[in-house]
Amino acid sequence: MTMTCGEHLVRLLEAHGVDTVFGIPGVHTLEIYRGLHASPITHITPRHEQGVGFMADGYARRSGRPGVAIVISGPGITNIATPVASAYHDSIPMLVISSVVSTTKLGRETGTIHDLPDQAGFMSTVTASSETVLAPADLAPAVSRAFALLRGRRPRPVHIQIPTDVLAQPADPASPVVANPEPPLANPATVAEAAQVLSAAQRLFIVAGGGARDCGQLLTALADRTDALIGCTIGGKSVVAEDHPRCVGSAMTFEPLSRELLDADVVLAVGTEFSELDYWALPGGLRLTGTLIRIDIDPGQVGRKLTPALALVGDAYDTLSALLDQIDARPEGSARTVPPRAELTLDPSITPHLPLLDALDAALPRDRIFAGDSTQPAYAANHLFPVYESRSWLMPIGFAALGCALPMAIGAKVASPDKPVVALVGDAGLLFSVAELATAVDLGIALPVVVWNNHGYGEIRDAMDHAGIAHLGTDASVYDATVVAKGFGCHGVRATSPAELRDLVVTALGADVPTVIEVRADQFDTAT
Repeated sequence: MTMTCGEHLVRLLEAHGVDTVFGIPGVHTLEIYRGLHASPITHITPRHEQGVGFMADGYARRSGRPGVAIVISGPGITNIATPVASAYHDSIPMLVISSVVSTTKLGRETGTIHDLPDQAGFMSTVTASSETVLAPADLAPAVSRAFALLRGRRPRPVHIQIPTDVLAQPADPASPVVANPEPPLANPATVAEAAQVLSAAQRLFIVAGGGARDCGQLLTALADRTDALIGCTIGGKSVVAEDHPRCVGSAMTFEPLSRELLDADVVLAVGTEFSELDYWALPGGLRLTGTLIRIDIDPGQVGRKLTPALALVGDAYDTLSALLDQIDARPEGSARTVPPRAELTLDPSITPHLPLLDALDAALPRDRIFAGDSTQPAYAANHLFPVYESRSWLMPIGFAALGCALPMAIGAKVASPDKPVVALVGDAGLLFSVAELATAVDLGIALPVVVWNNHGYGEIRDAMDHAGIAHLGTDASVYDATVVAKGFGCHGVRATSPAELRDLVVTALGADVPTVIEVRADQFDTAT
């Protein structure tokens, strides 16, 4: 029987190692689903395309493999655009596959259902590439190019759209699957020069960003050889275990840890764009006084914001390996120490949330995975909640879309079903993706969803107070998250103290469905 292009697409995904896709079927993608029905690929069905995108994102952040999303043209594309933009901002590999109107109507704006004036152009603003497959012979090369972009350079989302008539046409099964390219390597002469500078440094500070994922062992080995300290950006949080004796975690915006960075004679920055969100508490912003060395796979990124003395353009893992080959261990001596949290000068916006974070810390095992939304306790957690395993921190703070935590946590749980996952979300943010509770129930996963209920947009209320603006539009609460949870088939409970929260999270980790744990800001007794 002749295979259609939709069926062939599924076979190509299999050939590229895809084992899971997230999607919502539609009439325009039927031929893809014909192929999925006969495929070993697992299909997860979220309730909204924003959930599709954030689940694929969470899956990719946790697994390190591209998250694959399948949506229809038109509204499927516009709905998924927010999580795709978030993944683009954080350099997360995501493959978005969509239908588009038939080749006879493409670009004609004839009022065809689900039509956009320029769907590929729309997606090109939030992807590394947006490509249209106009003939069966073009499909396999397009998929190969997509995976080459996802795996061979700075990872960012890629979009492939296939007209409805092409999806139904006979496939060209002889089309080749092109091998993925090797990531770029830094210039050996520049590596050698950087190794000399690092070897001579007296107070080296290493900044590990999101581009340093999977480089934790190399970074700690380098720190041991050079007596360096390691700070992680929010995007790089979990690259190094936060109880490692050389790791200052993601609290380098606070004194006295900030002095270690600002007074360093050499700073090695690995895979970071120096976002102001990592240094917001520094008076006057980030002003380095030492020699800056940057490692980045993206030649366009390596010189932005802060110009380095040495720029190493290449894959972080390979570049760090090359540096280690040229740096000898120093004689045994007293290693630099990291001050405890109690000695940090914290911003007043942080301290009220420490009892909640301490309760979560006490409840969760060491191999925890944390998904955070845009809510005030998660902002504090970005800097002070400890995680210990690589790829265990899911917080797209840069794009900061509300409603991301719940679907990202589901995606991470799909990627690592045996790991404990928790989502921390505000009550207003929960409403952006609350329907994905049903998806989690479908999957039968144990997932504590901690809802910080400050009765609306608390962060915006505080900003209005600071700006002298009367509150308007900020009281948009979920009202009773426990009742909402039960309507979706979840457990719904309320914690009124840190001790109660700790116990409820422990119970939720062993449940048969997700547990929504509401914490009402005006009823949470931190004194008990």
